[in-house]
Amino acid sequence: MSEFLIEGKKFYMPEDFSSKTEFVVKSVPQDYPVTIKNNPDIVEEIQQLLDSNERNLLLVDEMVYDLYFKNLKIDENRLYKAKATEDFKTLEGVVDVVAFLEKNEFTKSEKLIVVGGGVIEDVGAFVGAVYKRGIKWVYYPTTLLSMCDSCIGGKTGINHHGVKNQLALFSAPCEVVINIAFLKTLSDFDIKSGMGEILKLLVTGGKKPLQVYIDNVVNGKVKDFESYKALILSSLSVKKSVVEEDEFEKYYRKSLNYGHTVGHAIEALSHYKIPHGQAVIMGMVIVNKIAMDRGLLNQADYELTQTLSKELLGKSILKEVNLNGLDKLLKKDKKTTGNLVNFVIISELGDTKFLKIELDEKLTDQIEQIILREF
Repeated sequence: MSEFLIEGKKFYMPEDFSSKTEFVVKSVPQDYPVTIKNNPDIVEEIQQLLDSNERNLLLVDEMVYDLYFKNLKIDENRLYKAKATEDFKTLEGVVDVVAFLEKNEFTKSEKLIVVGGGVIEDVGAFVGAVYKRGIKWVYYPTTLLSMCDSCIGGKTGINHHGVKNQLALFSAPCEVVINIAFLKTLSDFDIKSGMGEILKLLVTGGKKPLQVYIDNVVNGKVKDFESYKALILSSLSVKKSVVEEDEFEKYYRKSLNYGHTVGHAIEALSHYKIPHGQAVIMGMVIVNKIAMDRGLLNQADYELTQTLSKELLGKSILKEVNLNGLDKLLKKDKKTTGNLVNFVIISELGDTKFLKIELDEKLTDQIEQIILREF
C-alpha cells in the first residue's frame, strides 16, 4: 500500500490501482460502481441505456451531442441539450432541468443519464439530489477534469450572485462510466485544465502517485492515449481514499481544496475565461509560494511542483485576470471563517496541512505580487 498524510493522519491507496478497470466508491447515500474503458462505440452504449427503459431521459452537453449523438435514436421529448457554460450552472439552469423532468413525468423508477463535463455534472447532480428528494442518475464524464476528479465524491455546486459554487450539496450517482474515447475530441486547452486537477491530486498523494505523472507526462503533455487511464485511475485512487474517510468534508476532505482558495477567485476575476483546472494550477503556484515564504515547504519539493505546474499554464494566461475585488472573493470563499482564510498547503509531497491567515491588505498584496511575478 502507498500512503500519504493529511494533518498527520495516514491515508492508504493500493499500489496497483492505476491498472484497475472498475472499483466501487463507498458512500453514505449509496455505494456506486465506477468503470473505466476505451470504447469507441460511444453511441451504442448510450443507446442501450436509453432503450433499457423508454422513460429514461438524457441530459447532455450540446457540443458533445453534436460530436457524437446525431445518430442517436431518441424522441426529442426525452432529450435535454444544454450549453455547458457557467450561466447554465445556476438556479435557473436547475429549475429548467426540473421542468424537463416534470414534463416527462419522471419518477424514481427511471434514470437520468448525464453526459458532459463538470458544468453538466453539477446541474445534473444537483437536480438528482433535490428532485423528489433524490432520483437515480448515471454519469458519463466527457472531459479529463470530470474523469479524473469530480466524477466521484458526490460534491456538487451551482453559482449564485456571481460566486462559484455558492449553493452546494452532496449527490451520489447510481453509476459512473468513464470512457476515455471522449478525450479524442477534447481540445489541448481543456486537456491541460484536466491535467491541473490530476497534478493536484498526485502531489497530494505523494512521491509514488506523482511518479505516475512524471512517467506519463513530458513538458505538460501526455505521452500517449493509453497513459490517460493510469493518470485518471491514480488520481481517483487518491481522492477515493479521502472521500471514503470524510465524504461530507468535515475535516480531511478539505485537503482536496489545495489550489482552490485562490483558484476560485481567479476564475471569477477572469469572468471564467480561465477554466477551473488552470485556475487551480495558478492557485497551487501561489499557495506554494506562500508556504515557502513562511518556511513551511522544503525547497526541493517547491521547485518540482512549481516546474510541473507552470508546464501546464499558457504563457498569456495573466491577461485574462483583473485583480480588483480579490479581497472580496476571498472573504466570500466557503472555506473562509470570520476574517481567516483557510489555505491548504503541502509541507512536502504527500504531506498536506491547513494554514489559516488573516485576510488583510498584507495578504492580498502578497497574492497580487505573486501573480504578477509568477505569471
